Order: sequence, then C-alpha cells, then structure tokens
Amino acid sequence: MLPHTLLLLTGVILTNSQTLNSLDEMYKVVELKSVLSDQLDEYIHTVALNGKTKERLQKYISKLHNESISLTKEKLEEEMSHPVRVYRFFSELMTDLADIDKLIGEGTDEINDIMEQFPKDDELDLAADAIIRLQELYGDIADFTLPRENNSKDVLTANELFDIGSRCMDNNNTCGALHYMLRAKELFEAANDVDSLMMTLEHLVDLMEQEGNFGYALNYTLLQIEYYERLGEQETVEELKDSAEEYRYTLGGKLQAKKKATLSEPYNCEPSPYFNFNYQQLCKGETVITEHTDKKPLHCHLYTNNNHPLLRLSPAKIEEINTAFGLNFAHDVLTEREIELLKQAASSKFAASKIVEGREDIDGSVIQQQSRSSNTGWVFDEENKVIQEMSKRVATILNLDIESAEPFQVLSYGIGGFYLPHHDWVVDEDSFPGFGGNRIATWIFYLNDVKEGGATVFPHIGAAVWPEKGGAAFWRNLHYNGTPNPLNLHAACPVLKGYKWVSNKWFHQHRNEFKWPCKLDSKL
Repeated sequence: MLPHTLLLLTGVILTNSQTLNSLDEMYKVVELKSVLSDQLDEYIHTVALNGKTKERLQKYISKLHNESISLTKEKLEEEMSHPVRVYRFFSELMTDLADIDKLIGEGTDEINDIMEQFPKDDELDLAADAIIRLQELYGDIADFTLPRENNSKDVLTANELFDIGSRCMDNNNTCGALHYMLRAKELFEAANDVDSLMMTLEHLVDLMEQEGNFGYALNYTLLQIEYYERLGEQETVEELKDSAEEYRYTLGGKLQAKKKATLSEPYNCEPSPYFNFNYQQLCKGETVITEHTDKKPLHCHLYTNNNHPLLRLSPAKIEEINTAFGLNFAHDVLTEREIELLKQAASSKFAASKIVEGREDIDGSVIQQQSRSSNTGWVFDEENKVIQEMSKRVATILNLDIESAEPFQVLSYGIGGFYLPHHDWVVDEDSFPGFGGNRIATWIFYLNDVKEGGATVFPHIGAAVWPEKGGAAFWRNLHYNGTPNPLNLHAACPVLKGYKWVSNKWFHQHRNEFKWPCKLDSKL
C-alpha cells in the first residue's frame, strides 16, 4: 500500500491550519498516534534491532496506542480546555517524535509519511505564546506559575517556566521573561538543581540589567561567584567579580563597592505596549466609560423590516449596544443544525488566518500577521441551500443587498486565540477584488458558548459582546457618506478556556447606495 494511501484510508490527514486552534485537528493528531503505533509495531517485527532500541520503541508503541484509545473527542475537548495542558500536549509530542525518529533511523516510507503529517515545532511555539499572552492580558487569573486552591495539577514546572521565559527573551519581552525566569529560579533552588539554577541566574542577570535593576543583577552575580568558586573555575570567577564591581559602582560609587546590595523593593519592569489599555480592561470584564459610551438607556425590540416575509413570523430579537455606529446584538438567529452545518463546511478548508492587505492599525501602521491567531475557512452560498437561506436572513435584518456580501468566513480560536484591535474597513478598497467598494457592515455569528474569555470588544466606545451560541453582533463600518468610522475599532479577546467558533459576513457599498443613503448630517 502506498504511504499516502494509508493516510487517506484512515482519514487523518491534517489541513494547512494551526492545529492548536481546532479541536478536529487536535483529534486527528490523536488518531495519527494510533496509525503510527501500528506501523512501529510492524516495523520492530520486520527489522533487526538491538535489545535496547527495541525495548524503547515498544514503550512508545504502548504509549501511543494507550493515548489514542483513551481519548475520545469529548474527553480531548475537556482535556485541552486548559492552556498548560495544551502546551504539554505539544511539548511531549515533539519530544516523543524526535526520540522515535532517532530510534528508527531511516525507517520506512509508511512511517516517514506518517511522521511528516504530525504538527511541527511551530505549534509548540504557538502554545507557549498563548500562555504568555493570557498571563499578560488577564493577569493573576491566567498566572500558571503558582498552584491554585482548586487546581494544583495545571502548574508550569521549572523546566517549562525556563523554556517559556527563554521564548520571551527571543521576542524581546523582558517583563515576561523576568516573570517566568524568577519563578523557575525558585523551583530550581527548591529542587537543588544547581546546574539549571546557574543557567537561570545567567539570564536573570542580563534581564535585570536591561531593566535597570542593578541590585538584583549584583546579587545574582554574587550567587554565581559562590557556585563557580566551589567548582574551582577561577577564570569565570574573576570575570564575574569584575561584573559585580561594576554593578556596585553603579549602585552607590566606590565607597559602597564592597557592600552587598539589598533587595528591599520590587524590581522595575516596563511592560511592552502589546495591548491597548481599554482592550485589556474590556477583555477582563471591567467597565470602561469613554466619551462615546451611550449615556441614554438602550432597549430591546422585535424587528421585522417592515413586515418582511422572512421576519414576519419570526422577528429578529434585537438588543441595542451602542448608537455611535449602530452596534446591536441579535439573539437566537441560528439553529443547532445551521451551526453544525457551518462548522462542518468550514473545517475541511481551514488554514491559518491572515491579514487583509491594505488594513491599517490604530496609528496608521500596517497590521502585522502576529496580531491574530485562529483558523479560517470560507463557506459559499452555492454550497448548500441552507447556507443561502442564512445569508438571506442576515441581509434582510441588515436591510442590505445580498449580492454585495462576501461568503461566510468561519473562524476557530483555540487556547489563546485572539485578534488585536482592528477595523474591518480598509484604506485601499482594491483589497477586495470582485466586491464594489469598502465593507459597509459587519455581521458576526457566534457558533458556541465560550468557557472563559473570547469576548468581542470595542475600545473606543467601552463595549463588550460576550459569545452567545446562536446569536450575532452587527454594526456599520462606514458613515452614511461612505467614509470609514474609526469608532468601530474592535478586537477578539484571547480564549482563556476551551474553543471559540464564529462566522463573519461582510457587506460592501456597491448595490446598497439606496439602502443606506447619505444623511443630511455629514457626521453620520
């Protein structure tokens, strides 16, 4: 049997997406473990191996097999609902695959093809980035460095802390690196792991110096001196003593050069301006009041669009959120069947989400790819009559022409999945070939309830929309005169637990000139 045919028969070929952001893709990894286990079992019975190699491979065969039969999709969803577990899933996977690769050498075509299907190291990077992002944004509730009263299991180990701290350093995230390295230092000290402690101290000295914490840099240098003196590495000791003298001089001049610095105050650290302040507050569920926050009471109403046939018997349940650009929420606009249809239609097409060219950030700079993490699949009206009816319903509620709409964009966010503040309109309208003009309106279906996190927030107006299965948020992107409205800046908050599914639909200016005509007031 040809190698790729084997994978096609098992149905476990992964899509070109971020595995972390899709439960289906995560489960395919579990299924791949079973396929690999069977092939390795066949391999050790057909190839002459020495005793130790065969014994180690047999352990992996048992481990892979047991993991694949013990995890149903439901169990996997529950297991992968915590950021630390997701990180360990990929960390352990990468370690095991690397070891298996060494043990089998050239292997077989079948085994090599299966190994090639597994996620690559960048998935572990994404999982680590998710932990860093969650801690920076949500603070203490997403601090996985210390045991919780109700959860002592999902706590990062010393080696995991060191690894994540190192990744922060690679990304020039000094504050993040200090957070994780300091906790790693405590755990290495408690375990009397001196070698790992010294590596950690070396990083801490550099990090503390970068942030101007010379007292800490001095004390950690003195700890290093004590260690290397015990080892008798005099050359290293002399270099460290020179560094210590420089730190002492910086702290208080030559008169204090022989004194040991005290650490009576917390260390200084200038956090990176990664998150807009309002964005962070809104994501945490805090109240934000801006000059554009509605002061008058808002209300809910049933909407039929002048008794339109599609809404006459089932009016849209509309809740007003903000009048600055017509931000509303429609309750119960999708059925369970429609939700599953959208998810299934998109899953096989998933690819890592990208940024539309021509879109600018708050300050006018071009938005970079690292500003979001999710999977995207496009679902077209022509694929299914039910999809067509959904599009008609959305167009009717918005009172816009269906021919001006883009296909449904279905998004899956995993742990830490996010999208930083952005606008849906663009500066260069040629970024939308095949559609006339800019995006006039946005519609977002929420396809599931999210366990924690995942709100859609609007920093300029102090509003947050929390995912409600079957509901939808919608708003105007442009003023009635066709110019972009900067107030509709919005963002997807990182998912703290579980997964998040949404589906966007955008409508364009062309064919809607008489649907949304210009107002007498040019500011509207």
